[in-house]
Amino acid sequence: MNRISNQMINNTMSYNLQRHQSEMDEVQNQLATGKKIRLPRDNPSGAANQMLYRTRLTEVKQYIKNVDESTSRLNEADTALQSSMRIFQRIRVLAVQGANGIYSSFERKEAAATEINQLLEELVSIANTKGATGRSIFGGYQTGTEEQPNPFVPVYMTLTAGRQGDAMIGVEYKGNIGEQKREIGKGEFVSINTPGNKVFWATNQILTSNFDSTNYVARSNQVIKIDGKEITVSAGDNTDIIIDKINNAGLSIKASKGGRNNLILSSTTPHQIWLEDKGTGTVLQDLGLVNKNFPEPPNNIDSTVTVGGMSTFEMIIQLRDDLVRGDQELVGGRDLGLIDSALENILKHTASFGARQNRVEEVAKRSEYEKTNITEILAKNEAIDYPETIMNFKWLESVHNYALAVGAKTIKPTLMDFLR
Repeated sequence: MNRISNQMINNTMSYNLQRHQSEMDEVQNQLATGKKIRLPRDNPSGAANQMLYRTRLTEVKQYIKNVDESTSRLNEADTALQSSMRIFQRIRVLAVQGANGIYSSFERKEAAATEINQLLEELVSIANTKGATGRSIFGGYQTGTEEQPNPFVPVYMTLTAGRQGDAMIGVEYKGNIGEQKREIGKGEFVSINTPGNKVFWATNQILTSNFDSTNYVARSNQVIKIDGKEITVSAGDNTDIIIDKINNAGLSIKASKGGRNNLILSSTTPHQIWLEDKGTGTVLQDLGLVNKNFPEPPNNIDSTVTVGGMSTFEMIIQLRDDLVRGDQELVGGRDLGLIDSALENILKHTASFGARQNRVEEVAKRSEYEKTNITEILAKNEAIDYPETIMNFKWLESVHNYALAVGAKTIKPTLMDFLR
């Protein structure tokens, strides 16, 4: 049997009052902060879950920002391509009129050529379009520098075409083939651009080397890059082996050997073929495709190479010149066919951008739903239930008041209380 004394009663009462105050303080902090867990020691497993949820919420918010940027960039590109299609449709109308014998020489030559010159200038401006960020849309990674602000550089010469004085005789692509990608989901990337050497190209390109490669053998292990794809050439590889490696690289390019054992590269989709010897390699230079004095792309094709195919701009320039000469047969045949080919290529890339826009739109919906879901889970895991917490606080307050009242009657006065 335990002996109960006044001192034990006093100590027990003090302990219970301190415990009540500690519990009230904890609940009061929860009401003040709105959080169940302030420190990891309050609930280690709950704190760990909070960190996971917050990390994922931060990721989702960044993905939403990437989605918004991707949507903006894709919309800019789509707008530019829609404008290009309208220009092509007008050029096609002019070509049909130029091929029609009922129009006068002035209408065919002067008026049509003058308008085509203006449309050509506008098409180059569209190809050099910069988005809201000031970066070129169709320049690949080359989004604009002080030295080279635009990916497409026109070349002029004084001509009589449309009596316009200086007329455009060519356009050089100074950008590159890089594709800018954005991560719109975990491990999910989307390309927000297409290089201009693919979009503004009218026909398949054919590069025919004039180098006799009968006795060619690679001297060492080297790497070549075709359209950005690295292909390893081993020491001792001859032209036939190199051709097989190119054809098996999964590129939109077919390699073959000509009648003089010369190497021929043909694109299977309209675009400008991009060639590069990586590092100190010289395979493409040795095979007569790349200029040894200017080996870096773009415009590094050797002057001895026979180049077939043309860009969209070259096709329009050819149409203009045929109209000036009054060659109705070429305008109505070859030139109209090239216009349709270029228009088809533009339509293909417009559809590609549209598909990416739809994908990004679906990802945006999914990300917003995930953000809402994670925020709700985090709130349940972290935030307090205010009505329930207030009720608990009132209950603790009542218990504490009752304890104080009972203590006042239980704790007996001592001699010291009478001496005060």
